[in-house]
Amino acid sequence: MRYTRPNGKRNMMSLGPYPEITLAEARERRTDARRLIAKGIDPVEQRKEEKLEKELANTHTVRAMAKEWHDTMSHRWKAGSGRDKQSWGALERHVFPYVGSRPLEGIKPLEWLELLRRLESAGKGEQRRRVHAFCRDIYRFAIITGRATYNPLTDLGAALLPQKKKHYPFLPQDEFPALAEAIEGYTNSPIVRIGLKLLTLTAVRPGELRLSRWNEFDLQAGVWVIPAERMKMGREHKVPLPSQAILELRELHRMTHPFGWLFPGRNNPRQPLSNATFNMAFKRMGYEGRLVPHGLRHMVATGLKEYGYPREWIEMQLSHKLPGVEGIYTHAEHMAPEQRPAMMQFWADRLYPVDAR
Repeated sequence: MRYTRPNGKRNMMSLGPYPEITLAEARERRTDARRLIAKGIDPVEQRKEEKLEKELANTHTVRAMAKEWHDTMSHRWKAGSGRDKQSWGALERHVFPYVGSRPLEGIKPLEWLELLRRLESAGKGEQRRRVHAFCRDIYRFAIITGRATYNPLTDLGAALLPQKKKHYPFLPQDEFPALAEAIEGYTNSPIVRIGLKLLTLTAVRPGELRLSRWNEFDLQAGVWVIPAERMKMGREHKVPLPSQAILELRELHRMTHPFGWLFPGRNNPRQPLSNATFNMAFKRMGYEGRLVPHGLRHMVATGLKEYGYPREWIEMQLSHKLPGVEGIYTHAEHMAPEQRPAMMQFWADRLYPVDAR
C-alpha cells in the first residue's frame, strides 16, 4: 500500500504475505491504515511501536523484573541473612502463580490489593508484609531502570490491616537464675551450651553469634569485633567480653578452631550451625513457647536497666541506634574500661557467680 506520511513524504507498507493474508484481510488492513493516516498517525510507525510494546511486555513481566531485581539485591544483602532465599521463595509461593507472567505495567492496584488481602485472610500477616515490601521494591527498581512509570503498591498500606509488631517470647527477670542454671546443665551438646551461655553474656543477636568466626575475636584484649557486613545497622560492632565469656570461648576454641567458625554445622563443618539449633535447645530444656534465643536480648537489657546502667551503654551493647537527632550525631561506643566492659562484667558476675571466683 502506498501512502503519504504525516510529514508529507511518500512511503509504502506491506499488508502481509499472501496466501497467509487473504485479499479480504488485506483490504481490512488497508482500511485500518487509512483511518490512522486520517488521524495523522503513520501506520508503519504505529506497527513498530506495537511490536516494541509486545516485546517489552514479554521481557517486563513481573517474574522477569523480579529476577533482575533479586540478582541485583542479592549482592547487597548480608551473607547469611537469609533474605536471598526468603524473598525469592515468598515471590514464588505468593506472587508468580497469580501475576508472574503478566507485564508489570498492566497490573492495577486493586489486583495487588486482592493478592495481599488473600494472605491476610489466611492469617499470614508477616508474609503479607514481606510480599508487599518485595513487590514495592521491584516496581521501584523498574521505575529507576526505565521499565515502569508508576508504582501501584506505594499507597496500598492504607487499605491493609495494620501489622502488629512482633515480640519475641522472653522470661521475667526472676526466672533468669533458673535459666542460667539450666543452660549450665545442658548436656546434649557442649558447643550449643556455650553458645546459649554466650548469648546471655553478650546480648548479641543469635545470627551474629551463630555466623561468627574466630578471626573476629581478641581474647587477650577481651573484645569481639563483628564486621559491618554482618550487622543489622551496617556498621562494625565491638562487644566487650567478660571473663566468664572468655573462659567459655577458650574451651570452644579447642573444639572448633580448625573449622574457622565458632559454631560449625553438625553435618557439614564448613557451614555454620543451623539457625534452629539454639531454639531447639530451649525446647529441650522445657521453654518451648516461652523463650526463644532472640528473647534473651530483651531479658539482658531489662536486667541492666533495673541495675541502673545508662541507656546509651545498653543500647550500644544491643547495637541499637538511638532515636531522633541523638542517633544521628552520637556515635560513642562506650568501650572505656569503666563503661560497657565493666557493665557486662558486673552482669556476668550476677548471672554466673561460680565462674567469677
